Amino acid sequence: MELNTLIFPAPNSSYDQKAFEKDLIYIPRRTSDGHFKPRETGNKKSKKQYIPCLFLPYTQGSTKIMIYFHGNAEDLGQAYQLLNHIRNTLKLHVIAVEFPGYGIYPGTPNSKDILEDANTVFEFITDRCDWKPKDIILFGRSIGTGPATELAAGKEPGALLLMSGYTSIRGVVKHISGYFTQYLVAERFNNLEMMSYVKCPTFLIHGQQDELIPYSHSERLHEKCGGPCTLVLPAHMDHNEFDFFDDLSHPFYFFLLQCNVSIKQKGQLVFPPEVYNVPDNIAKGRKKRRACCTLMKLFW
Repeated sequence: MELNTLIFPAPNSSYDQKAFEKDLIYIPRRTSDGHFKPRETGNKKSKKQYIPCLFLPYTQGSTKIMIYFHGNAEDLGQAYQLLNHIRNTLKLHVIAVEFPGYGIYPGTPNSKDILEDANTVFEFITDRCDWKPKDIILFGRSIGTGPATELAAGKEPGALLLMSGYTSIRGVVKHISGYFTQYLVAERFNNLEMMSYVKCPTFLIHGQQDELIPYSHSERLHEKCGGPCTLVLPAHMDHNEFDFFDDLSHPFYFFLLQCNVSIKQKGQLVFPPEVYNVPDNIAKGRKKRRACCTLMKLFW
């Protein structure tokens, strides 16, 4: 028996393609020849060809873009307010990647597809939009720290921000349910192993009141990081409640300054017009499903 299907208890979608019509884009996957020109197929079991993303450009221009990977109990709609604050406070472009099975993205959530999507979006920005990796900041929250960390380990972005991070999925299960239960879950998102390969400036924030993922996880990640790394442990913060300005944006902004990562108001991120077209598989929507009241839902 495995608990793998319980790692991603996707809630009912908080939005549809019309809710953020001007802010949603659909990044195509690469074809076998390496181009971002997906070919639709009638095979229902084939991989989905487009990745829904929320794109919030800073209208006055910015030299940086942040790619955000959300937590396990939220989708793009629920993350919108946080991302809008980040865009306006840090004055950068923001793109958030949806997970398969979440929001309007059809499919079944799993770590393999999430990592593949993360790489696809990053490479679309660098290859098709001609942005340099050093101008990309990665932000992962909770379960989203997994794809963010693995991407940072292999892509050399400008900076990495991890909020409520964990050593590994098994590490969290062990804390919540005990030593033997961890082996019911296949290991994935081994952040502790990946951190030694992360060379970019890294900022870790973790609340001392977090009972779901103890802040000791971030302390271990801090020790393993292969580049300049700062750890902030707000005394009052838990897994979900935090002060946006005092706990997140202000300390992260000054951390970037210390690492000579400057954000200037120039430079537009322009996506090709076809990414704003709603693909057929997205337009049909995904069936709403009741969020599983499972053990793993409580973890994230």
